[in-house]
Amino acid sequence: MLFKYIFIILLLGFSLPVDAQNLIPNPSFEEMRNLPVKRNPKRHFSYEIKSGYIPYIKNLKYWFAGSQTTPDLRIYNQAGYNECKRKFKLCDKAHSGENCVGMMTYMVNDKHDTYREYVQIKLKKKLKPKVKTYVEFWVEKEREAKLVSNNLGCYFSIKKVYSNTKENIEVKPQINFDTIINEQEKKWVKLEAVFYPEQKFEYLVIGNFFGNDETEIFEFKNFNGSGYTPPYAYYLLDDIRVWQEGDVAEKPLVFESKPIIKNEPIQLKNIEFEFNSDVLKTSSFAELEKLLSFLNNNQNVQIKIQGHTDNKGNEAYNQSLSNSRAQAVKEYLIGHGISEHRLTYEGFGESVPLQSNESEMGRSKNRRVEFVVME
Repeated sequence: MLFKYIFIILLLGFSLPVDAQNLIPNPSFEEMRNLPVKRNPKRHFSYEIKSGYIPYIKNLKYWFAGSQTTPDLRIYNQAGYNECKRKFKLCDKAHSGENCVGMMTYMVNDKHDTYREYVQIKLKKKLKPKVKTYVEFWVEKEREAKLVSNNLGCYFSIKKVYSNTKENIEVKPQINFDTIINEQEKKWVKLEAVFYPEQKFEYLVIGNFFGNDETEIFEFKNFNGSGYTPPYAYYLLDDIRVWQEGDVAEKPLVFESKPIIKNEPIQLKNIEFEFNSDVLKTSSFAELEKLLSFLNNNQNVQIKIQGHTDNKGNEAYNQSLSNSRAQAVKEYLIGHGISEHRLTYEGFGESVPLQSNESEMGRSKNRRVEFVVME
């Protein structure tokens, strides 16, 4: 009955509210860690030099797998997309931004009778039991997948899920979409549903939780990938949202009209120092006043100030200079009423350039002060 109910919702074009807090961290897969993302030497995906399961594990924030199998982080850029379009009519691209994730929903081969992949996330807070809960995400068949399938489901749990298998995780999802996805046409479609959680669920796993006998598959009629590709069903996911009725949307942090993402650096403009010194010039004060205003308006925010130099001079000297300049900004903020426990600082010397140090313009871009929101 659950499956038919959700199918009716999709047919009616059920509309979900958008002015509520999204409980999914990194819902569009744009937040990264352990930067930079390295090129994938095996090139698992045509026209994508960085995509694969390794960046999903090492670089993607907050998301992890639900079993032994390996979902992929798909990293797209315009150059790769343009190259694909010169050869194929259908090419892959994220629904929004540059990234999405990809996973197998059906595969049978010599090694596996039943192969499934799952993506998993810890929610920002536990779900309230018996409260109307909304779920939506966008999905599209991947270009090189010969098959399309049904049974893309959402399983909410109290504890983190890890199944020591490469087959389907044998649990009953609270939500399951049992219609074939992209049966006739490759395009992004939105799947959406509601349910009432029975417990204080804190984790979400997305994938196909059913065996081969309960999963429908069809060959995609307009397949234009390689003839050597084995048959499997593989889908891209993006823009995942979960929220509950009555939740109020979080007020986004902004600095100079730019949204702030935790641990992502924000560059301070026109922060200048005396030559080979950590003494702030008066021309820096206007920008520092903006930072003071931001901190005073967001009393719970803690930041780290980061100093950077170009590569002129000795590496050890540059490291020391960047550290003392970051400290000088911290001391300025303390001197203007910001509590010391909200501030830390670090110098990176010449190790994180924004541009090449081969030109004066590039060196001027690399000499900078940034801050990141830590908490």
